[in-house]
Amino acid sequence: MNHESVKQLSFSDAPDSFFRSSISRKTGWIFVLVLMVATANIVVVKHMLSDLNDVAATLNVSGKLRMLSQKIAFETLNLSLSPRQSGKQAVSDDIRDFEAALMALRQGGSVFGYNIPQLDIQHQSRLHKVRGEWVAYRGAIEDMLAKLAPFGQPAAGQSEFAGLARDAAIVLASTENLISFIVTETQKVQQRGLLKLYALLVLDILILAAIFVAIRRNIVRPLQDLSAYCGALAVGNYQVRSRFQSFDEIGQLSAAFNHSAQRIGDLLDHVEQERQSLVRAETMFRQLAENSGVGVYIVKDEHFHFANAKMAAMFGYEPTEMMASVGIFDIVTSDDRQVVRESIRSRLDGELREVHYERQACRKDGSQFEVEVFGSKMQIDGHDVTIGVMLDISRRKETEREGQLAALVYQNTSEAMMVTDAHGTIVTVNPAFTEITGYPAMEAIGLNIKILSSGKQDQAFYQTMWHAINTTGKWQGELWNRRKNGELYAERLVINTSFNEDGTVYRRIALFSDVTDQKQNESLIWEQANFDFLTGLPNRMMFHNRLKQEIQKSQRVALPLALIFLDLDNFKGVNDTLGHVIGDELLKQTAQRLRSCVRGSDMVARLGGDEFTLILAELSEISVVENIARKILQALAEPYLLAGEELYVSASIGITFYPEDAGTPEELLKNADQAMYAAKDSGRNRFSYFVRSMQEVAQSRCRLARDLRLALASAQFCLHYQPIVNLATGAIDKAEALIRWQHPERGMVNPAEFIPVAEETGMINALGDWVFRTAAQQAVQWRTLLGTQFQVSINTSAVQFRRDGIRPDDWLAWLQELGLAGDGIVIEITEGLLLDAGSVVTDTLLAFREAGIAVSIDDFGTGYSSLSYLKKFNIDYLKIDQSFVRNLVPESSDLALCEAMIVMAHKLGIKVIAEGVESAQQRDLLRAAGCDYAQGYLFSRPVVAVDFPVSV
Repeated sequence: MNHESVKQLSFSDAPDSFFRSSISRKTGWIFVLVLMVATANIVVVKHMLSDLNDVAATLNVSGKLRMLSQKIAFETLNLSLSPRQSGKQAVSDDIRDFEAALMALRQGGSVFGYNIPQLDIQHQSRLHKVRGEWVAYRGAIEDMLAKLAPFGQPAAGQSEFAGLARDAAIVLASTENLISFIVTETQKVQQRGLLKLYALLVLDILILAAIFVAIRRNIVRPLQDLSAYCGALAVGNYQVRSRFQSFDEIGQLSAAFNHSAQRIGDLLDHVEQERQSLVRAETMFRQLAENSGVGVYIVKDEHFHFANAKMAAMFGYEPTEMMASVGIFDIVTSDDRQVVRESIRSRLDGELREVHYERQACRKDGSQFEVEVFGSKMQIDGHDVTIGVMLDISRRKETEREGQLAALVYQNTSEAMMVTDAHGTIVTVNPAFTEITGYPAMEAIGLNIKILSSGKQDQAFYQTMWHAINTTGKWQGELWNRRKNGELYAERLVINTSFNEDGTVYRRIALFSDVTDQKQNESLIWEQANFDFLTGLPNRMMFHNRLKQEIQKSQRVALPLALIFLDLDNFKGVNDTLGHVIGDELLKQTAQRLRSCVRGSDMVARLGGDEFTLILAELSEISVVENIARKILQALAEPYLLAGEELYVSASIGITFYPEDAGTPEELLKNADQAMYAAKDSGRNRFSYFVRSMQEVAQSRCRLARDLRLALASAQFCLHYQPIVNLATGAIDKAEALIRWQHPERGMVNPAEFIPVAEETGMINALGDWVFRTAAQQAVQWRTLLGTQFQVSINTSAVQFRRDGIRPDDWLAWLQELGLAGDGIVIEITEGLLLDAGSVVTDTLLAFREAGIAVSIDDFGTGYSSLSYLKKFNIDYLKIDQSFVRNLVPESSDLALCEAMIVMAHKLGIKVIAEGVESAQQRDLLRAAGCDYAQGYLFSRPVVAVDFPVSV
């Protein structure tokens, strides 16, 4: 088959343009298709994200609208009770912000930093309703503001106050209704986006499946057919032909294989002719081999088919003996037999055309010697044999080894070698010298070794070194030298001296290695062990070492030192709300500010978290400490710019002195820590000096925590119950369970003293579980005696709602075991818990709600009161804190606040309980205001269950 026929075969017609393309072009088309799919995905996802961003911005502005409606309601109520000019301005500002948010929702635009689109038409009616109710409410507010009286007298009577509260509740309800529908629309947008993603995923799968089919049809299957064809050629079937035709590289390769098979078939015809020529050449070969000065051999089936006289003599055999009874493996060492067998096989199989190697060989008497072998493959009488030439190289190899041994060590050692004369002139260097110093051998030879001097060692160092060399002839140590490029490097050096017969110096031999990396690693390890990776300040280990040193120095110089312990206030809140990245940046900036507040001799360290310490040593003036503390508080109170926003934090500082307060590092750190906590307890953002009473307080808390662990097991706790009276009927419908601790030595311990300790130590979980189970048992008894509507309220701590705290399943199982319905229990929580309502809090309250257990907000009005939280968590009862009831008299601001809370609670379907009722007047005023329940000393003090009154 000639070249033209091959070309004609490989470029026949194809069905379409895709199949007529090359593999690279096909691959390019597939890549373009995949790129188009990816681009379409990006466009769709970007459009979806844009929709979601618009919805999120609208939701944020709506939330701001709701917050402003609440804020205006509270500020207006407060202003009506206690007029003040600043309050009036605040209400006016909030009204302006409310209307700006309302206008943005109606027409779209930018407000509060958000760009929002106009609300859809389905929301316009609700928005119009909010607008109408707002206009009426704003008019009432403006009328009230116009009536503001001087000297702090109320601006509105009870009827006007009730009207304002009613209008506020209406606006709030409409706002909440609007937000609810916006939230519903948000969920629909998210659902539509999810459906789009699913559709896009299905389309991607279909396109990728089509690509897979195209690749399999046009590339994979032709390659499989071509592989089978190559297998036939490999076993010698040169008559087979490939029928595959295409215009790409696979088709061209198929045509080339067909052409090669044809050519190989033609060549086989010439083999026989060549064989005849070999027979003639064999005679000539034997004559040449017998007269050769090297060993010549032919091996067939691992035995010598031919060996000339030189070959036989080399191994101690006669030629006839060697060909009759000696095999190739008889002259090979046992270690090399497998290698020789593989070499013969490779030549016979055609993997190698010829070999050239050196190895050990064995004589007839068993002695070994080294040979050099040249071998190849040939055929004799149709059989494959190996033919070769062998030389005895024992003497040559011994000479080479002796010469190479020294050069091998010199050239390949990792240590630099340098030889100089007696005057320090370089005579020779090895490659490692060039690698370390950068000086090539031809450049360094002839120069003085001073070219490597770094100047970092002083004259005394070199005097000591040369004194040792001149005295003993040797020296070793470490020093810094300089490379050709000027870079310094650390060097571990050994110098030895070679002397002439007369004792004079012949040569100095220097061996050295580069230990720069080792030195840097040692420095890095030291830095990591002693410095904080985040702030760069000394860490706890270095702080303790420095404190010990400063105490010793203080003893020597007879000057005191101060230890300052600093902790950031509310740092956990920064981490929880803004994330650890912002928290870490805050710590870095704090470290910089602390450095700027101390003297150069002082030490600032970070112990961990947000805890920092400062060591102020050698204090000649104690007043320096207070000046630095005030400077620190002022510096840390400045705003922090984090992620484009201003953030304010403060710090609490504890100060202690050596040797006045303590004599050991441990005691000093403990004292400073106690002083810091005293500063926190005093209101934070201040400093406090350590005094002995702090240690006594800390020890007292430790004893209390220890006793607390034994109290529960020793049955030292009991429950007292205070009646809760229905103001409409005068009946006792409920009771609040209050824990009491009868300490065996201290007597009755105030709950305000041991509850915080229980929360800190985690004992609050076991204590709260005991209170629930005991109160539930008592509720069963009272329901039998007083009726099935009777409820027992149980106080809970926010700590119990964290992980490993309240287990709703266990509590509900206990109620089921007692046969007590869920509505027999009321769980009292604080407002602060709702502000930090994570998934655990939400899930727990939901479990109580589903079981019928009621939820009450304790001490309402003393924290951050939010009507949205009350609605979100389906609260059953509000307990007005006794601080509002204590001074309750007609026409008082406390009465107005109580009335406002009652009205708003009732609007949300929540019952109200007033705490701390001690007089009949307070009871009557609360009943007139519509309060549902009351408890206090007027009805009964907390008593044990057996003394609980069944009526009042």
